[in-house]
Amino acid sequence: MLRELKDREKRILKNALKFFKSSDFLKEKKIVLKGREVLAVSEELYEFLKTGIDCIFGVKLGEIGKRFRMTIEGSFWLMKNEKKKIWVNEKGEMLFLYGRDLFTESIIKVGEFEQNEVVFICNRFGDIIGIGKARFKADQILKQENKKVVIENLVDRGAYLRHEKIYDAF
Repeated sequence: MLRELKDREKRILKNALKFFKSSDFLKEKKIVLKGREVLAVSEELYEFLKTGIDCIFGVKLGEIGKRFRMTIEGSFWLMKNEKKKIWVNEKGEMLFLYGRDLFTESIIKVGEFEQNEVVFICNRFGDIIGIGKARFKADQILKQENKKVVIENLVDRGAYLRHEKIYDAF
């Protein structure tokens, strides 16, 4: 059941993308719904899919209900300019991809965010490797003790390797 977003759903999605400074993404891709799943497709693919072909397609950006819940793939596509990021060293990347929380000693760079906000975890090359929750404000992260957890792991790309189901939005 493929369809375009209703006005309420468009508002929810636009507000979420505006919050993450990614509103321009709506100009680049066609956004459609399959159930509650928000998918990004090209305009050409959308025209083809309207013919009623039943297939798997597009990139799942998230799920929509009362709010928009992003998937890890959605974060990779949408968070290019977002400041709610934290960068980790090689050891931190490895531990995070194994499902562990992040300690102060793993952090190499901090963006801008508040305590308890969702943040995007990047490796040293800037690739988003997961989504976490900040235990402290951005300006307090590097001031914590080295062995203190500063970011809780919500979802990471390593879950694919661990055969966990992360296709659902967190």
